[in-house]
Amino acid sequence: MRVGPVDVFVYTFPGADVAPAVLDSFGDAVRVGAVALIDVVVLSRAPDGVLSVADLDSGLRDAWKDLVVDGEAMTLLSEADIALASGHVGAGEVALMAAVEYRWAERVAEQVRHSGGTTALHARVPHDAVVRAFLADGAAAT
Repeated sequence: MRVGPVDVFVYTFPGADVAPAVLDSFGDAVRVGAVALIDVVVLSRAPDGVLSVADLDSGLRDAWKDLVVDGEAMTLLSEADIALASGHVGAGEVALMAAVEYRWAERVAEQVRHSGGTTALHARVPHDAVVRAFLADGAAAT
């Protein structure tokens, strides 16, 4: 099975919904083939603290469903994942939880396996650490 690395992101926003620009940027990445959206969940917490969960089976806007591989979730995101993510959603906030496959890396990963190799380490460097490194080297950060 060909599959690239998969990461899960949880993004939080003030307000009751994910900004349309976020949906658009996911759409751009999916359409050019850089990523595949495997699973997506939107969590919103009302000002009174009540949490609502929308996923591909219930309550999620069709625009998100249209971006997911085959329009169906892989059920990669579990109830435990959702519970963990919900701890980051404050009252009056919304969170987008997305499982993303890096399609650009799919062929590389396949060739590593075919060559007898394995992924020995996969680490994500936090954005702020990268920016600090660029700034320390005198590079312009945008």
